[in-house]
Amino acid sequence: MSVTLTKLTVSEMENSPEKWERFELYRGEPIEMTFTKPIHARTLSRLSYLFYNWIENNKGFGEVYGGEAGVRFSEDTRYCFDLAWSSKTLPENDIPSKSLDLMIEIISDGNDMNLMMLKVDDYLKYGAREVWLVFPARKCIQVFLPDNTSKTFTISETISTGEWMKGFELKVSDLFNK
Repeated sequence: MSVTLTKLTVSEMENSPEKWERFELYRGEPIEMTFTKPIHARTLSRLSYLFYNWIENNKGFGEVYGGEAGVRFSEDTRYCFDLAWSSKTLPENDIPSKSLDLMIEIISDGNDMNLMMLKVDDYLKYGAREVWLVFPARKCIQVFLPDNTSKTFTISETISTGEWMKGFELKVSDLFNK
């Protein structure tokens, strides 16, 4: 006897928001998000500040989004992201159906890295120019590119995004050495 598992859809989740508010949907499988710890919240705040500072004071452009905002790639896949940067302002009340230019996830002890890598793949598949996995405990950032390459930047290195972000640079030490 075989068992057929019914996959959940984004529409079903949206019909019962009180039940599914703290869940992401990975290929039809709901995964409950865990509450973050202070190290995660501090890293998110600092990274947000560094992006806003660049936008406001260094002739930067675009918008920063965070706080578990969502993306919906298909009827069976919806994620919340920690932080993202977009060259364009998003509509106020719509959930994006593609990745923003830069998608960022802050990695905590409770993260399932297999699911996180699925997320990275989807972010790139749906249009991200870069995906950053930020590891506060290790004080490093792994940057993934659409050509299936990645590089890990340590505390003594600087990430340069290139022309698509008009030369934004992040010294990893600026994020972790406070």
